[in-house]
Amino acid sequence: MAMASSSPTPSSSTLTLTIFLFALLLSPLCFASSPPSRSQQGPRRFKKIYAFGDSFTDTGNTGNADGPAGFGHVSNPPYGTTFFRHPTNRYSDGRLVIDFVAESLSLPFLPPYRSISKGGDGSHGVDFAVAGSTAINHDFFVKNNLSLAITPQSILTQLVWFNQYLEDREGCREAASGGSCASAFKDALVWVGEIGVNDYAYTIASSVPWDTIQKLAVETVTAFLD
Repeated sequence: MAMASSSPTPSSSTLTLTIFLFALLLSPLCFASSPPSRSQQGPRRFKKIYAFGDSFTDTGNTGNADGPAGFGHVSNPPYGTTFFRHPTNRYSDGRLVIDFVAESLSLPFLPPYRSISKGGDGSHGVDFAVAGSTAINHDFFVKNNLSLAITPQSILTQLVWFNQYLEDREGCREAASGGSCASAFKDALVWVGEIGVNDYAYTIASSVPWDTIQKLAVETVTAFLD
């Protein structure tokens, strides 16, 4: 008497899905196997970076910005110990993604805006990101009694800093002015890192609906990009 197999027989749909996923995983390798021709490669290399975001991108603005004392631990070990050998006000024991981006472009690490505003060198770009930063303006959290221990800077604050930097260092009024600031964006990479997760984190256990946070965050970031 034949024994029934304990292993289930995969259905045709399961096999189809498996083959599809396997092909999907292989496809980038297939495309990568033939390097782009010289005509397909980028015509120029970025010479500076303007970065925005939160702690995933902040290279030191938290240590200089007005904010809650709870963020001060980033100025102490073990932060920075595996690469810089000392704290740099980065939320990492080493480098951030933006640091690797700068290295890949043969550029120096981005200085935080707060150090630039005190006379630092921003010729290769500036980092405007702030740890704990939100997409939604800080006034929204104040009105909902959620301002305790929250970084007062939002993505729009970073835009204000950027416009101030353009006026002080580049001699143009603001990023949205178009032609008058064209030289500031020549050979520049504008990096917008992760933003918005803090908006949800700050409203946990509050009466503010999450769909409200989603709507306002999307509207604010869209306005920032415009």
